[in-house]
Amino acid sequence: MKRLWIFLLLMSFLAACGGEKETATCEVKPTISVYNAAAEETIFQEKSVCLKEGETVLDALKATGLSIESSGNGDMAYVTAIEGVAEKSEGQASAWVYALNGTPGDEGSGAKKVKSTDVIQWRFEKDAMAFFE
Repeated sequence: MKRLWIFLLLMSFLAACGGEKETATCEVKPTISVYNAAAEETIFQEKSVCLKEGETVLDALKATGLSIESSGNGDMAYVTAIEGVAEKSEGQASAWVYALNGTPGDEGSGAKKVKSTDVIQWRFEKDAMAFFE
């Protein structure tokens, strides 16, 4: 009987320990928003997202949980649609662009690493090239 009691206690302890979930730690927490300038509509209100050290502007966008379509990776990553708003849907020059700390992105979103102090804004522009001027 004593063995049975010890066995049941041990099993209860193991079951309790096995049920614990490992909590993710945020190494980097940039702030991100997504805005459709063509329709003057906020798609994702400014909010911090949880990332690992070394993750990128594109990773931050993915962390929002929005529906994203993209091609390529690294420096050649290109976002073609967010929440169904697709490039060229407002004319040949319309596309998704991003700004980091108020400055238009100077490298591919899959290559640009972010820090906790960064503020990322993704924008859908009717004339994406004008955004960089």
